[in-house]
Amino acid sequence: MTYTFEIDPAQVLGVRNDASLEQIRDAYRARSKKYHPDLGGDEWAFRLVARSYEVLSRARVSGRLAAEAAAPPPRSAPTVDPVTTRSTDSEGASVRKGVRDQVEHPALLVDVELLLLRMELENPYDVIAVPASERNLSCSLNVSWPITIPDDAGPGPDRTTLGSKVAAAFNDVLVRSQPTSSWQDQGPTSFKGWLSYATAQRCYGGFNLLRTALKARGLGVNQRIREIIIPRDTA
Repeated sequence: MTYTFEIDPAQVLGVRNDASLEQIRDAYRARSKKYHPDLGGDEWAFRLVARSYEVLSRARVSGRLAAEAAAPPPRSAPTVDPVTTRSTDSEGASVRKGVRDQVEHPALLVDVELLLLRMELENPYDVIAVPASERNLSCSLNVSWPITIPDDAGPGPDRTTLGSKVAAAFNDVLVRSQPTSSWQDQGPTSFKGWLSYATAQRCYGGFNLLRTALKARGLGVNQRIREIIIPRDTA
């Protein structure tokens, strides 16, 4: 006989459903002090706490990303270097812009965020000694289409056709990259989804596959990389 049950990640961490990323992070650290195996806690409980943190953090950042996408861009946005320019947002995440493909119309761009939740390294040698899967809580591709379209961009191509192309590219990568988990929601003229991977290397590999799949369908990517470091300080 098999039993299944649902676990509310907010209840696991003891936070409200609308808690900020900072509140979620503080709750995670507090629970870590109690359940971390190195401190005599239960390993299964700690993994549950870590997984709850991953789910809530991803949802919180995705919500923020959606809000940013809905806001109209500034008329005279400064030119930035997509490789070296970094910033820290109000949630404490390190953010940098990645590649932005040249397309004929903004409707052909797909917003792709690489979200990396990493454990803080206590020792630099941990990069070699600790497996990548243990240094990362979550590495995911958050895909959103369409992006905000400027008023002067013109009507552009048929969005119903484009939505099907975005979904097809996403599912192509889903099969080829074999993520640890995934989710997607396709509307008549919209698409949202995410692909989660065990390591940052596999996440970047998934992104490259997605970009290639989109280009093959006449689409491009608007990439953003967001990295959140989770302190290991449990004292």
